[in-house]
Amino acid sequence: MQSQILLFQTTDPARVRRRLLRFREAFLRMGRHCEFALVSFLPGARTEVRKVVLGGIEVEHYVFGPDAVDTLGYPHKGAARPFRLIPGNCDLLTLLFRKARPDYAEYWVIEDDVEYSGDPYTLFAGLAGREGDLLAAHLADGYDDWAYASMLRAPDGGMTPAQSSLVFLTFFRINGKALDTIDRYYQEGWSGHSENMWATILKHAGMSVVDIGGNGKYVAEQDRNLRYYGLPDDRFEKSGSFGTMNIRLRAGRRKDMLWHPVKPPAAWLRQTCKRWKSIFQWAFGRLGRI
Repeated sequence: MQSQILLFQTTDPARVRRRLLRFREAFLRMGRHCEFALVSFLPGARTEVRKVVLGGIEVEHYVFGPDAVDTLGYPHKGAARPFRLIPGNCDLLTLLFRKARPDYAEYWVIEDDVEYSGDPYTLFAGLAGREGDLLAAHLADGYDDWAYASMLRAPDGGMTPAQSSLVFLTFFRINGKALDTIDRYYQEGWSGHSENMWATILKHAGMSVVDIGGNGKYVAEQDRNLRYYGLPDDRFEKSGSFGTMNIRLRAGRRKDMLWHPVKPPAAWLRQTCKRWKSIFQWAFGRLGRI
C-alpha cells in the first residue's frame, strides 16, 4: 500500500484534543501505511517539529513560521508581508509539509473545525483507493462576482474567473504529484485564493478533481448526497452541512455527514459576530455600487 498521512490543521491542539484524537484513531485504523501529524502556521514562531502529548498519546506537531513561507519563493502567491493565511493562503501549509516530507504518496488534510457525525473510519475508508488527484467538496465553476475572484492571476493573463474552478478545502485528499504541480504553477507566477487556484491549476494541467459528495454539478452518481449535503448550483455559497455560513456548536443529527464549521462556545460567539459583520459590510458595499 502507498504511504498516506492525515494532517490535522490547528493552532491549539489542546482545545480540540478529543476531536483530533478521534480522527487520528480512525485514520490509523486503515493500516500501517497510514500516519498522522498536526500542522500549524504561527506568525510569531520559527519553523520546527514539536512533540505534543494529548490523552497520553505523543503526536508530531509541524509548526511553520514566516521563515518557512519565505523559502517558497513564489512571485505572487503569499508574497505580501506580513504574511497572513487568510484570505486564501491556508493551502501553503500543505505545500510546506510536502516539501518537508515528500515521502508520502497521498496527503489528507482536515481543519480543526470540521466534524463528522459518524465513525470517521467510514469517511476515510470510503474514499481510500478512489481515483482522483484531488478529492474535495463543492466543486463548482468560477464566476466574476465570487468574493475573491479579483485575486486570480495567471502569467499570460489568459485565465478569467469565468474560466476557472472553485473547490472547498477544509477536508480533502491530494496526491504528491498534484501538490508538486500546484507548487510549480505558483513558482511560475500563478496566484489567487486557494479555493480558486487548486481546482483551476489541476484542471489546466490535465489532472482530475473529484467532488466527494453533495448535490452539485460535478458530483458522480455514486457520491450524490453522500458525505455532506447542500443545494445544487448555489454559486459556491456552500450551503448545507459543510460550508461557511452556518456556524455550529455541534454536528447535526444526520448521520455520516461532514459538518463545518463546528466551534467551541467562545469561538462560536466570536465567529458568529465576525460573520454577520462581514455580511453587513458586503451588503452595504453592494448597495453603494448600485
